[in-house]
Amino acid sequence: MDAQEATWHREMWNGQVKRTDMGTKMFCEISPHIMLNSHGAWEKLDSGPTAMSFWEYPLPRIEIAILSTFLSWRFFDVLFKKLGVPIPRFTSMMLVGALLSETFQSSKMSWFRHIFVCDIYMPRVAETIGTFAFVLNWFLRGVTTNIGMVKNFRTRSIVIGVAAMIIPWYIGKLVYTYREKSSDLTMTNIEYSVIILTTSMAPFTCINMLLTDLKVVHTEFGQIAQSSAMVTDVLAFTMTISSQISRDYYSGMRMGLALMVFFVSLYLVRQAMLWVVRHTPEGAPVKNIYIYIGLLLGYLAYIFWDYFLFFGPLGAFVLGLAIPEGPPLGSEFIRRFDSFNEGIFLPLFGSLTMIKLDWSFVIKELGSGRHLHGHTYECLSFLFIIYMAKFTTSFLTAIASRMPLRDSAILGIIMGTKSSFELAYVLYAFDKERISLEVFTLMGIYILINSLLTPMAIHFLYDREKRFASYGERSLKQKPELQMVVCINKPDNITSMINLLRATAPSKESPLMCCVLHLIELVGKATPTFISHQLQKPKPGSQSYSENVISSFQMFQDIHLDYTSIHMFTSLTSTKEMHEHICWFALDKNSNLILLSFHRNWGPSGYGIISDDQTLRNLNRSVLKRAPCTVGILVHRKPIWQPKSVESPCRVCLVSAGGNDDKEALALADHMRGNPKVSLTVLTLIPMSIAEERSGEWSQNQMVDTCLVEERPGDKSITYIVRMVAEGGETSKILHSVAYDYDMFIVGRSSGNGTEATKGLGDWTEFEELGIIGDLLASEDFPSRASVLVLQQQVS
Repeated sequence: MDAQEATWHREMWNGQVKRTDMGTKMFCEISPHIMLNSHGAWEKLDSGPTAMSFWEYPLPRIEIAILSTFLSWRFFDVLFKKLGVPIPRFTSMMLVGALLSETFQSSKMSWFRHIFVCDIYMPRVAETIGTFAFVLNWFLRGVTTNIGMVKNFRTRSIVIGVAAMIIPWYIGKLVYTYREKSSDLTMTNIEYSVIILTTSMAPFTCINMLLTDLKVVHTEFGQIAQSSAMVTDVLAFTMTISSQISRDYYSGMRMGLALMVFFVSLYLVRQAMLWVVRHTPEGAPVKNIYIYIGLLLGYLAYIFWDYFLFFGPLGAFVLGLAIPEGPPLGSEFIRRFDSFNEGIFLPLFGSLTMIKLDWSFVIKELGSGRHLHGHTYECLSFLFIIYMAKFTTSFLTAIASRMPLRDSAILGIIMGTKSSFELAYVLYAFDKERISLEVFTLMGIYILINSLLTPMAIHFLYDREKRFASYGERSLKQKPELQMVVCINKPDNITSMINLLRATAPSKESPLMCCVLHLIELVGKATPTFISHQLQKPKPGSQSYSENVISSFQMFQDIHLDYTSIHMFTSLTSTKEMHEHICWFALDKNSNLILLSFHRNWGPSGYGIISDDQTLRNLNRSVLKRAPCTVGILVHRKPIWQPKSVESPCRVCLVSAGGNDDKEALALADHMRGNPKVSLTVLTLIPMSIAEERSGEWSQNQMVDTCLVEERPGDKSITYIVRMVAEGGETSKILHSVAYDYDMFIVGRSSGNGTEATKGLGDWTEFEELGIIGDLLASEDFPSRASVLVLQQQVS
């Protein structure tokens, strides 16, 4: 037994350990580790200097380790937030390990080192808890992942993902081959392979965590980055399996058989979890037994992958994908485990891994200055080459797919980010003795620096005001299908929105896909909740949050079953965040129209204001500023449809005075003309000066977009009216003259802005969100009971 072990036994409390000298070895008849905690101050008073310090016992030791890492990483996290630097949480955890390792160099702090770095005879409790937390973290990342993202892969994401993985991979292989032929290598072939795989990948979980910390995960930019990362993960997995089969056929076949068994089991787990969701009443918590079974399956998947395949945490992540995201099941996993695991236990993994690095080797290499040699030069230069290859490939591919220059640069930076996965993988390779301590140290430092600089670069380059921007134009004129998000704030909005949908005439050529979002204000400090009514059903005998909304729109779908798809959701959130939830939802559902209700409600006769909700007005204005698609505000002054009978024709007037938003109004009118029960009139207001310049030679095709509402021979479903106006007063007179002739007016928000048609009217505008003409039609003094729909195309 060495001196250190002898000291341990000599310092044990008298009477707790019996020793037997067996030549050069000693065996304890009673394990000292059964004594989990000390006897406090009495132990010191009774035994004096021979007594053990309280921190030498296992339980206080692990408690000190957890508390010190928690306080340290929270200090870094708060510090970075105060400085306005968006450093991810896991990076702060790694910094704790680097700081503690440097602290251990002091001889006065040697006792502190023994708390974190266990002796050979002490169980590695802290490391075990850290590994447990890392596996749980990966399982939860799988739970929060929308598996439906795979179905929505676009060509852009696939191309970026494939290029960002394959090209750096082969460049790394070429550099290794060149070095092998031209010089003596200090790194082994396996070490090169580990570095190539680690740096060529862009793990979905790490990118998802980075984008979540930066609060850009729901943007279209974030969706592209995550989709591309998922493609690289699939490629890396496929290439690893293929490489294993090429080296050892029987081992490869064993892995293939294990994968088949796993994915069959995964399918069964998925179906079981969907059954749990369907049988959990809406608003009711999931039974604890299902939570515990899901958690157990996650760790069983880890064990299965670690034994039959490779890198066990990946199995936990894939199993997490089988858990339906969102409420009630997925959100319950996150609510119960995520904050506790990430705040208390996961820091042990990040910090203890960084403590294992050979920092004395790094200090020695830095001391040599420019005379870097051996592992240091060979490893760092190789890392730099692959990183630049990955950045350049991702950047050029994004440019080629018509992404903006700045966003392409950010995407290149994101695809090269390194975090928890890479740190865990190089630790796995080091424990399996596939890489040396020097390479492990250099890789760990590279991952730390990368995770520090990447979010800083993104924060500097990214414009948060454009986080809801869409790269492709999402407008009504782009697609024959109407993909709407209908927002319901109050019960009064239900009838008006359904009547508007009925007027759009869903058909085989122009189907309707509508997501109804019931918005409920969250009061106090309650947790925001999102409910999908496709899976969950109300508890028998109870009433759903959105029962009226669900039944009303379900009835509409039953009538138009062949060409209408209605999906209903409820969002409980604070008023300050409600506009962001709407924009994120529209972006995620690839919608081309958001329908909102005006903040004013009129009396039964259509005259007299009975409510004026300024909170709703602020919501509408915020959505108009940030929406990723066209936005419509419906002013319901009664009736969109004649109240006498649903069979009565709906008289709709489209007012066009020039402007980009008019194209969206025309596109929606073109959908309505397919409804035989809708009588459509296009009222075009032409400034007198323009008419004189063109000598009055204005054909119908010149007044409206020919690809939208154009006159067709024998088509009596639409009427065209053209009026010349010299100033805004004439526009007002024309609109007043037709005020009683229609059930609804449609107008673009920017219609007539800056032209003679609205000259002088802008001074009287009360609600700028409706535009000049829209405000005139919706004003209290306008003698009409017709509803008004104001449309604004996607903000550039």
